[in-house]
Amino acid sequence: MRFDLVLMHPPSIYDFRKRDIVAGPISELVPSTGVFEMYPIGFLAMLSYLNTRGYRARIDNIALKMLSSKRYSFNEEILKLDTEYIGIDLHWLPHVHGALSLARIIKEERPDIKVMLGGFSATYYATEIMSKIKDVDLVIRGDTTEKPMEMVISGKKMEDIPNTIYRSEGKVKDNGFTFTPDMDYQEFDYSQIIKSSIKTMDISGHLPYCDWMKEPVAMVLSTHGCAFSCGICGGSYFAFKNFYHRNGPIYRSSKRIVDDIMRINDDLKIPVFVAGDLLMRSEKEIDYIFDNLKKEGMDVPLLMEVFVPHPRERIKKLMRATSDVSMEISPDSSNDNIRFRNGRPYKNRELEKFVSDFMDLGGKKIDVYFMVGLSGQTREDVLDDVKYSKHLMESNKSDKRLFIFTSPLSPFLDPGSMSFETPSKGYKLRFRTLLEHYDALDKGRTWEDYLNYETNWMDRQTIVETTYDAIDMLLREKEELGYIDKEEYERSHHVLETSRLAVKLSRAGDYGMMSKGEALIRNCSGKYTVLKKQIMWGSPSMGEKKLIFMIYRYLHSSRK
Repeated sequence: MRFDLVLMHPPSIYDFRKRDIVAGPISELVPSTGVFEMYPIGFLAMLSYLNTRGYRARIDNIALKMLSSKRYSFNEEILKLDTEYIGIDLHWLPHVHGALSLARIIKEERPDIKVMLGGFSATYYATEIMSKIKDVDLVIRGDTTEKPMEMVISGKKMEDIPNTIYRSEGKVKDNGFTFTPDMDYQEFDYSQIIKSSIKTMDISGHLPYCDWMKEPVAMVLSTHGCAFSCGICGGSYFAFKNFYHRNGPIYRSSKRIVDDIMRINDDLKIPVFVAGDLLMRSEKEIDYIFDNLKKEGMDVPLLMEVFVPHPRERIKKLMRATSDVSMEISPDSSNDNIRFRNGRPYKNRELEKFVSDFMDLGGKKIDVYFMVGLSGQTREDVLDDVKYSKHLMESNKSDKRLFIFTSPLSPFLDPGSMSFETPSKGYKLRFRTLLEHYDALDKGRTWEDYLNYETNWMDRQTIVETTYDAIDMLLREKEELGYIDKEEYERSHHVLETSRLAVKLSRAGDYGMMSKGEALIRNCSGKYTVLKKQIMWGSPSMGEKKLIFMIYRYLHSSRK
């Protein structure tokens, strides 16, 4: 079948199946594996926009195909592919190795195909890409690129296409970055994935992540950008204003949000995750959204992220639509001063009231996330987060609807974030350019090698060791309070300590405990690791299966 465009999603590390690596706990808080096989929601928007206008586009999740079979060969697939254009996402930076490797192989095997990159990281590094990466023909900048993409594949003159930087006659030409539309024209039609899977007879190439058939979640994107400037976030207000030509967040209309949710509700009957904090909207918009969801009979689980704690009355309005609601909030630190320093403007007492109000009003599940590697944060501060987590669980009577997690800021501090761009925030960058990050993933063996930063308060080794200690302490607290049993703790503890030992030995040049990529392939059909299974999805003894949030940092534009 001939395609106008093939959208390819790369693994984080292209040759992970052959490499000896220690990925560590980097991916433990997301549905995907350490290969980060979940493609960005922009792929769905692009597929919906183009295919409903008569073009032939498809998604090809190369990362997932590699995970699904050790026999899969990208080189063989590219030789058979019939298309003029391939678009590779380089949205969040952990995909730099996979994205550039795919581009290189495409040009080696099929020099007739034009290779495009898009996404936040491609936008940020567009000039470097076009000046140094000869395997890439053009970059389309921005967070809403459907219309420029249509102009490219329909054969418009390149000099007339906004947001593109491209190579012509051996020279790099830049059309500037001027196209910044609203987002209501975007479509997120999951039926297009189903139709494309049938037409191509390729299911795995279209699945969002490894276990999607067993644990499906659909996303509704309510905003591009964010009202906050959290220091570590490449999707923050600071990043959008300085690098993505947005003077503030842009919002999908309330009507479109209701339509998006109900389309999933009626057609797919699977849980819906809403990216972007709906409870930050005006009272009029909140009433419209939740009153209409109730009126239209929404009956699938609703998963929501919130950026700040909200008053009890706003939670009540949400509950009018459905009581089958789960939430996630990321205070990052239990220290008010550290939280404020990093851009989250609320206090512990506000967080505590929000958590208790949500559960008191009948919420199904709430996840609270803490982070290791923040500006102003010491090892002692991280361990205090664990103590605070115990306090939060105990103050809510060890209610099993409350789940608390901690994870490292890894592998990279986001380019474009305030902390990446502002030395006074206390971060010491080890890599800054795109190719420096590529080299780190190409040559590194452990997640300690991949970290692109240290801080004035913790060096890399301290960040790594503190992460392992904090996760283990939190697991012990969960065992003590009855969230997990002793056997589950011991299995998870073994995973942590095995990973920790492999990192320690790697520092000394001993690579005998490295995990082969084949382990990820074997785990693709399960829950990937004992740690992920027990911490994230909950104990089988808890009865009803828990749903995880699709919070993967590169999937959507607002990472809060």
